[in-house]
Amino acid sequence: MAEMYTTPSSAAQSFRHFLFWWRQQLKECLPVVLRKKLAQSRRPVMWSPSDDRVWPAAQALTQSQPFLNSALAQRGGAVALVVGEMNGFRRELEMPLAVQDRLQQVLGYELDRLTPLKASELYYDFRVRERNLSAGTCIVELAAAPRMRVDPMLEEANRRNLNVTRMLLAPSDVDTQLDLLKAARAAADESNNRNGWITPALIGLCAALAIALVVLPLWQMRQHVLTLQPIETTARTDAEVASVVQRQLEKQISEYNLPLARKHSGPLVVQLLDDLSKRLPDDTWAQSIEIRSIPTLKGKEVVLQGETGSGGKILQIVQESPLIKDPVFKSTMTRVAPNAERFHIAGEIVPAEMPKALLLSDATAVITVPVSPSAPAGAPAAAKAPAAAPAPAPVSVAAPITAPVAAPGLAPTPYDAMRRLATPPPGPPPSAAGVVPSPIPAERRQ
Repeated sequence: MAEMYTTPSSAAQSFRHFLFWWRQQLKECLPVVLRKKLAQSRRPVMWSPSDDRVWPAAQALTQSQPFLNSALAQRGGAVALVVGEMNGFRRELEMPLAVQDRLQQVLGYELDRLTPLKASELYYDFRVRERNLSAGTCIVELAAAPRMRVDPMLEEANRRNLNVTRMLLAPSDVDTQLDLLKAARAAADESNNRNGWITPALIGLCAALAIALVVLPLWQMRQHVLTLQPIETTARTDAEVASVVQRQLEKQISEYNLPLARKHSGPLVVQLLDDLSKRLPDDTWAQSIEIRSIPTLKGKEVVLQGETGSGGKILQIVQESPLIKDPVFKSTMTRVAPNAERFHIAGEIVPAEMPKALLLSDATAVITVPVSPSAPAGAPAAAKAPAAAPAPAPVSVAAPITAPVAAPGLAPTPYDAMRRLATPPPGPPPSAAGVVPSPIPAERRQ
């Protein structure tokens, strides 16, 4: 028994040859019976489609049984396919020892000459039976089977759930190294190795595309952020400056509106006295009127004490005043005379309604007062004097101030802005409509 050589000559191949020779020499030292039992223990399960018989594993070649009676029919498994001598052929070839290490390649080129079929149309294998060192030749046994006959057997094995791991031409080849599928497996492995770079390349390309899809948008967003950073810094600085100016303006407006808010927080004492003097009847007089703050509220209250001859109507009369809210008796009325009773009434003063706030841009309409030129000597007096300026109203801000309205170094104030709007432009005052100034006498010019 000799081993086939299918790989190119190299140091590793030479080492394997030495190990094979050493193993063969050790086997020759064993008894024949022991060698047969050792070979028999390595036999796999064999199945012959042409005879539909099965040889169990590690059994003698005479112990075959029908396929339907075997365990493979129920569960399937790995088998060695026996093609049969009628479905293939054998040939013994004499080859030079120089090509012993390249027999697989040499036989692949010589099959179309040695057989009527090409190598791609055969399942084949070979083994070296003898070596003649003196003649420099070796006897090679070639076993082959046409694919057109074996392929239906492989399909039948798949239908029966059988996994073909080895292909033999006859059952007696089980103890040799022959395997008709070896060349087909080698060609398939070579094709996979030749085209094996395609799958890793595609995986690398897909990974590169995935990374590009993730990294490119992030890089574009980073560039966009870097472009917007100077704009954002400028806008933040402008916003901080505008916020500071806005706070200063609001503070100054609140200071300006404080006296106005206090003034309009309630009616004037004169208005309250005038309203009460008009409402109280003639038989009623007030001995004291006191206006004081309410501790529990933000408003004020008025306390009236006096005598009246209309005791039943005095509270209703005070309730009708629009300047006093919810008047009540502080104490029970007491009679001090046949036609007079003393009363003690207190009520909350109704706060006055604040005037509508004006914008700084509209302050000119309130503050600006038309100024008439002084009439020259001898001219008739103006028919009507200009109306007095109305009371100032609270000021509000419509938009942040973008330019200062006060002198350098001072914070702008609404009063400065309104004063500047109210100040007439420099220049000679226009003459009164329809009035021509008289010439200055000569003695005055001198």
